[in-house]
Amino acid sequence: MKLYVVKELEGFLPATLFQAMAQLGQECLIITEPKDTFLSLGYFDNLKYLIDIHECQKLKVPIMRRITGGGAVLLSKGQVFYQLVIDRHKAPFKVEEAYRKFSKPVIEVYRRLGLEVYYRPINDLVTKEGRKISGQGACDVGRMFVFVGNVLVNFDTHLMARLFRLPKEFVSFVEEALRENLTWLERELNRMVSFEEVASLLVEEFSKMLDLEGPYLLPEEALNLAQSIAQEQSSPECLFEDTGRKHELIKLREGVYLKLVDSGLLLIEDGLVKRSLSFEE
Repeated sequence: MKLYVVKELEGFLPATLFQAMAQLGQECLIITEPKDTFLSLGYFDNLKYLIDIHECQKLKVPIMRRITGGGAVLLSKGQVFYQLVIDRHKAPFKVEEAYRKFSKPVIEVYRRLGLEVYYRPINDLVTKEGRKISGQGACDVGRMFVFVGNVLVNFDTHLMARLFRLPKEFVSFVEEALRENLTWLERELNRMVSFEEVASLLVEEFSKMLDLEGPYLLPEEALNLAQSIAQEQSSPECLFEDTGRKHELIKLREGVYLKLVDSGLLLIEDGLVKRSLSFEE
């Protein structure tokens, strides 16, 4: 299996390159990092109900829709992506079993960096305090199975809080909720962590599971296809597709949601209101 390690891919390529490889039927492991900041919608997200489009335009945060599910996420430098593309028959038949299997190398990377994390079904890695530190996704593309995720080295919770389609008076409340439920390596370890450090560990750990060769230069055919996919998945037709979702709840992590009600904003955890902020406060 070919290995590609690419620092700072431009534009939407960090989110479309694995899809191009899958469409081309190329088994590979890609490890990369975005050069630019952008918002990635989940496959079923309804943009107009979930995201403040004008705020994205004001802050120059472009938007695309990915082929995997999950919620809207802010992708940027400071996140190391791991993207596995394999023949479908080589992955466990049950999706949760696939998540468990392919999460193991990533969990070991965190451990070697000095942080214990755990798999939380179906697609999160969390610290012992329950904070999400890695979001993952998986899907079939033709005859290929893709498993993707990110090691959060750093994360801009303030920027993410501004992008939700919520009254701006709640930005601080949302940012606090994000910081309570998400975390990242530099925060947990209290030190700088480089792309090279994380990438080398990912290669070492995935090599215990996969017969990796390389790293290789990215094939031109895949880059061109990834650019084409990026254009399609950031087009108005794709972004504004009515998926049927109204987004009465905004998911922060598994079991934790924001809900806008007549009186204000609620933070809900495991079905119970943990905290609220009224419009008057």
